[in-house]
Amino acid sequence: MQNNKPPADTKYFISSKPQFFTSENRILIFGLLLSTLTLAVVCFFIYQHFITTLDTSYEKTMDSLTSAVSVAGVAELQTGQPNQEVDHFLSELIASHSDIAYIEFQDSTGHTLFRSEDNSRMSKTLIHQVTKLHQGNDPDLPIIGSVHLGMTGRSRDTLSKATQMTIIFAFISAWIISSIAVVGITWILSKHLRTLVRGVKRLSTGDFGYRIPSNELWGELKHLAESFNDMSTRLRVYEDQNIDTLTFERNKLEAILLSITDGVLVADNDGEIVIINESAREMLDVKNSDVLLGTNITDYTNDDGEHPFESVCKEFHQFLKDDVQGSFVRAVELGKITMRVIISSIRDTEGVSLGYVMIMRDITREMEIDRMKTQFISNVSHELRTPVTTIKSYVDTIVNHGDELDEETYHEFMQTINVETDRLKKMVSDILDFSRLEAPEYKMEMEYQDIVPIINLTIQSVKMLAEQKKLIVSTAIESNLPKVYMNSDSIERVLRNLLSNAIKYTNESGRIKVRAEVVEEGQEVEVSVEDSGVGIPEEHLPHIWDRFYRVENKVHTVKGTGLGLHLVKVAIEEHHNGVVFVKSQVGKGSIFTFRLPLVPGGILKDGSSENNASETYTSSDKYLMEA
Repeated sequence: MQNNKPPADTKYFISSKPQFFTSENRILIFGLLLSTLTLAVVCFFIYQHFITTLDTSYEKTMDSLTSAVSVAGVAELQTGQPNQEVDHFLSELIASHSDIAYIEFQDSTGHTLFRSEDNSRMSKTLIHQVTKLHQGNDPDLPIIGSVHLGMTGRSRDTLSKATQMTIIFAFISAWIISSIAVVGITWILSKHLRTLVRGVKRLSTGDFGYRIPSNELWGELKHLAESFNDMSTRLRVYEDQNIDTLTFERNKLEAILLSITDGVLVADNDGEIVIINESAREMLDVKNSDVLLGTNITDYTNDDGEHPFESVCKEFHQFLKDDVQGSFVRAVELGKITMRVIISSIRDTEGVSLGYVMIMRDITREMEIDRMKTQFISNVSHELRTPVTTIKSYVDTIVNHGDELDEETYHEFMQTINVETDRLKKMVSDILDFSRLEAPEYKMEMEYQDIVPIINLTIQSVKMLAEQKKLIVSTAIESNLPKVYMNSDSIERVLRNLLSNAIKYTNESGRIKVRAEVVEEGQEVEVSVEDSGVGIPEEHLPHIWDRFYRVENKVHTVKGTGLGLHLVKVAIEEHHNGVVFVKSQVGKGSIFTFRLPLVPGGILKDGSSENNASETYTSSDKYLMEA
């Protein structure tokens, strides 16, 4: 199980690269701008309201001063003479009120009767106010003049500036406080968000069970963290269960793949090997499977330095591109081994390719059998054609020119036809026996019989063939041989096959000897056919019992079907529970031996029998010798 937990010192960030306009900075900038704009708008409206109120108050003050001055002005205008008390009052008023720049009375004609001013207060920014004066201050009476009042607005300006400074100070103070609050809240939220992001990052890397510290959180974030921790715990439990299940299934799958007798190789989309079983390793002749794991199958080289899988993989990828239906099957040559390679794509439930599986089967034996079958058909065709052609030609001659033949020639023709017919019969019998004996449901009828008459009868049946090659056939049969549990027809065919082979491969004037005796402490009867023929090379001895195997194809020139010895082995070992073996030496001859149990059911099938086949027979008085 892989550990998906990140290192303890791993740090998580919202972004892998530092950026100015991060989410945190955006929130901070937006909060500062919003608070600044809000404070500015509030302060602006407060200032405007204060200025409006101040102007209204100042206008009322001017109206009050004007009213007070108007009373004095009316008294002075009615008399038409300067009034010292009034003048003194006005002078004192100007001196005591810093905002009054001047006071002037004019009569109805506009003539100045009185003017009192403070030159230091005169400026271009004076506020001038003119009020009409009516006789007795009664608006319904005629106008007797006007009073002119000039105001500096100094107190108004001073108060306005003071108010402005106060508002600016309040704005700055409020802005600093709100900024600190925004920065603090943003930092706290960002810190909590980073904690949550760190947890999500750890969870996304497979660190199920990771818990976010919720003690420092509050409100909805704390509920979110608790929900996250609960989800993480559940995922950890679910992961442990799934990992156990997946591990079990993977181990079971690998055990199945590794135990398959066929070679199995699993590769990803890049062709890198991820699984290979023991059979595939042996087929590829690699000492350790780890050598191939992680490598590309196309890089595999055989003993000749070739890349046998390179072209196969290219064809398979083209096969996938063409979307051809069916399995992709190819034969691959690996030196002495021929493999049938079946490649199938591995896809998930959505049809996405995950790689492919390659199944390799050693078909060297099958190819050899196919080759031998082809050779067998060719041999049988030739073997059948030869006697049929011979019989046909001789029969045609007898039918068409029988009256012209002398008795000796006629007898020779008939003898040849008889020999070829026997030869044809033997081949057909071999083929039929092969089909019958190989059938698993076939059971021979067995009984206790004397084997000596069968031996003599078989020798007699091939005596004519032996005489044609001037061969001497002798026997060495132990007297009083016990009866054997056997099928007489089958044993006769076995002996005929062995004797026919001995005659076929023994040169003229050679010798053939048939022996029969009781061995293995009276438990078995051993029969051997010894010839002085050409012999069999040692490298062919393990294969001569195989079906369709022809030593003649390798060494000899005598034709045959390649079934005779195979039928001998099947008949003796599978149907009589006996054993067959051979000993041969090139140029000196061969000894073919079979043993049959006296009691039904068992015989020792060990290698010691072969040594017994070559033992020297010294007790000649045991045997009845027949020439």
